[in-house]
Amino acid sequence: MKFFLIIKIIILKIIRLNISFLKREISGYPNIVKKFEKDFASFIGKNYGISFCNGSSAIEASLFALDLSQNDEILVTSSNFHSSIGSIKNLKFKPIFVDIDPQSLTIDCNDLKNKITSKSKCLLIVHPWGYPCKMQEITKIVKENNLKLIEDCSHAHGALYDNKKVGSFSDISCFSLQGAKAIKAGEGGIALTNNKNFLLRMSLYGHFNRHQSELMNDENLKEFSKTGFSKKLRAHPLGISLASVDLENLVNLNKYKNEIYNTIDNIIKKYNSIKTMELNDKATRGGFFGGYPVIFNDIEKIDEIKKIFEKFKIELYPYHWLPHHKMNIFNSDETKLIVSESIIKNFFMIKIPYFLNFNFDNFKKCLLDCKKNNLIK
Repeated sequence: MKFFLIIKIIILKIIRLNISFLKREISGYPNIVKKFEKDFASFIGKNYGISFCNGSSAIEASLFALDLSQNDEILVTSSNFHSSIGSIKNLKFKPIFVDIDPQSLTIDCNDLKNKITSKSKCLLIVHPWGYPCKMQEITKIVKENNLKLIEDCSHAHGALYDNKKVGSFSDISCFSLQGAKAIKAGEGGIALTNNKNFLLRMSLYGHFNRHQSELMNDENLKEFSKTGFSKKLRAHPLGISLASVDLENLVNLNKYKNEIYNTIDNIIKKYNSIKTMELNDKATRGGFFGGYPVIFNDIEKIDEIKKIFEKFKIELYPYHWLPHHKMNIFNSDETKLIVSESIIKNFFMIKIPYFLNFNFDNFKKCLLDCKKNNLIK
C-alpha cells in the first residue's frame, strides 16, 4: 500500500503544480498559499500560519516577533542547524548554548535550568531527526522562568508528544519545507502562532503590504504597514502547491515510516555496541528528516564498518552539524558541552529510500557481517 501512496502523491503533485501554473498562481499570495497556511496551522493546532521562503527565515522572523532587546539571551542547543543560531546573532541577541541529553540527544533539561539567568528571554528548541523533546518538562521550565518558547519542528512534521503535535506547545513554532523534509516546497518554511501580534510582527519582518489594514490599527506598527522592513521572504506559490499534497498525506507517510523505524529498533537491540536515539517518554516520532540515527560506541574501526555497509548497499551518512558553540562567529565564550562534542564522531544516519522499501534482511546480514569481523558486538 505504501508504494501506491507514494505514486499517488507524485501524480497529485504533477496535477496540483500544473493547475497552479495554469491559474497563474505563481507569485504573491494566491488562494493556494492562504489555504495551505490555514490548513497547516489547523493540523498542528495553532490559530495562525504565515509562510516564508525557507525555515531559516521563519525562525528569524519568529525571534523578531518577540520584540526583545539587544543582547537578550536566547537559550539554544549547539546540536542544531547553524541558521537557527545565525538568526539569533543577526538580530543582535546572544545565544546561550545548552547541552543535549546523552540518551535522547534532545535538549538536556538539567543543563537548561543551570543556564537560565536574569537575561534569559527565550528558549529555542529543535526536535532533532523527528524525535520530540521532553515537552512536559520544557513547558514547565519556561513557565516558571517567564521565557518565550520557539519550537523548531523542521525535522518533526507530525511528530507527537503526549498525543499533541510538536509545534503546538510554543509561542511560535517553525517548520522548514525544504526539499528533503517531510513536507516539501523545494524551498520554503512556515511559522505558526496563536498570538495575533506575533503574526503581524512576523509579517512585517518578511512580507510587505500583506496585512496593511490590520497594521494600520496598531500605533506602533502602522508606519510600516505598506513597506514592512523591506525584506521579501515570502514563499513561492508553486512550491506551496507541492507542499500542500505532502501535508494532506503526512499522517499516512508517518505511519509507514514509524513501522520501518520500529523494525530497525528491534534489529539493533540485539547488539551492544550500536544503538539509536532513545525516544523520550510520551513521544512519537514524525517527519523523520535525515534518516535513521545510529550511534557506534566504538569508532576505532569505523572505516571498516562503512565498507561493509557499502557492500550491502546501505547508505551511511555522518553527523550533519558542527560544534557551533566553538565557532567564533556564533560564540566568543568558553563553553563546554560534553555530550554535544562527544557525539559528533559516533553519530551516523541510515538513509531510508524514498519508496520506503528498506531491506531489513539485508540490514540484518550487514550487522552480522560486522559482528563476524569483530567490528561490533
